[in-house]
Amino acid sequence: MRCINKMALRNTLLSVGLLGLVSTQEVQAQDRGKPYAKMTHGETLRVLVEKSEKVTYSTFDKEIKQFPGAVIMQATSTCPSAEKELLHRNQEIVYLQLLDKFAGARVNDLPLKFMWFDICGRSGWNLLGITGLETHMYLNGREIDRMVGGPTSLDWAREWYTFLSSEWIPTNLTHPNEEYVWRFQGTHDEKKIALRP
Repeated sequence: MRCINKMALRNTLLSVGLLGLVSTQEVQAQDRGKPYAKMTHGETLRVLVEKSEKVTYSTFDKEIKQFPGAVIMQATSTCPSAEKELLHRNQEIVYLQLLDKFAGARVNDLPLKFMWFDICGRSGWNLLGITGLETHMYLNGREIDRMVGGPTSLDWAREWYTFLSSEWIPTNLTHPNEEYVWRFQGTHDEKKIALRP
């Protein structure tokens, strides 16, 4: 984790209720391989924070717009919200699985970066055109696709992960072809887009 004291982060998460009543033993057990599907939203968020790099409004240009490779950015929230907790947890599970699968992947001879943006409070998310829970894909500093929302169930999360890992990321970034790409274009419905007439 870069520039963040892990104990301070844990205390911050506890103070806003993200880890809820999770004991130290439960957190350590998760570090030893607890399946993402069995985690609470507080736990998936904690793992996301540890495994991926945070981007902020002030670092967005440097980390994403000026990066000559590819970035997958998850916009999620550290604000407690009972009504959105399941949706955020499910999407974070998908994101973490993608991060694990594509660890070591390269685009433009640079590592595929996985980053996250906190949409809680006055983080500047609205100034960047983020409307809520979203997953963005960038290539050469330019946004090439945006998926909004997330899966409402674990079954849907499994399907979403399968599609994103076998079609969305490969056709756009890691194994592009000259025939088609899969894009969401700011929705939660994927579309196959022909690159040739």
